[in-house]
Amino acid sequence: MEKRAFTLAEVLITLGIIGVVAAMTIPTLITDYQEKQTVSRLTKAYATLNNAYQMAKVENGEFRTWGFSGNSSLEEDDEGNRHYTEDTVSNTELFWKIMTKNMKVLKWSINEKLTNGPKYSYLNVENTHTTTTSLAKITLADGITLHGGFITDFKCNEKELCLDFDIDINGVDNPPNIYGKDIFNFYLLPEGIIPAGNKDTERFSGAYRLRTFEKYCDRDGEVVYNGYGCAAWVIYNKNMDYLHCDDLSWDGKHKCSD
Repeated sequence: MEKRAFTLAEVLITLGIIGVVAAMTIPTLITDYQEKQTVSRLTKAYATLNNAYQMAKVENGEFRTWGFSGNSSLEEDDEGNRHYTEDTVSNTELFWKIMTKNMKVLKWSINEKLTNGPKYSYLNVENTHTTTTSLAKITLADGITLHGGFITDFKCNEKELCLDFDIDINGVDNPPNIYGKDIFNFYLLPEGIIPAGNKDTERFSGAYRLRTFEKYCDRDGEVVYNGYGCAAWVIYNKNMDYLHCDDLSWDGKHKCSD
């Protein structure tokens, strides 16, 4: 029986087809893997921080009794520039010391001058959130960075936030540093920590009431703080499909394939 092998032309054609298919599918697979990693890391970080807060309440009582002093309002200089006050800085430092008591902290900075510091971008709007002064940046052993912690209200309740802060799931020095991609916003209430962009944002007062998923997690949106409303979606729906389709909603589609 005559045996035939593939010709060189046939081999090259086959390899070419494989190459085209790989070029079409591998980027999608990589993106899907990266997003699943983000979901996993954010979910874990959220659970860790919420547990830390509940432990802090057991050890120190309710948030309003933690020993904060004065107020945390920003003050303006003669030129109209706003600055953190001594009370603001000391209160934020006290908050994070209590919160991270049972965590391994690798790097700690409070009110550090960052004239050449990292730039943060809102979702779909590049380099729009550059900070030259950071109220707090705390890097934990698992590589995540916590930043923020500006106290909104010492007498916070179910409608008034105590404060908000961000979780950077891959560290402040690593890209992309974009809200909704690797940086996510969280609120602290007396009851616990909740991710920003919840379905029930109407319960809140002030600007936080308006930071809905639909408006503040929009891949084509241009509002200031776009990306602040993505955290709840990632944690509760276990996906980042808002980066790929535009018709998601809490009462409708929860993933692009629905």
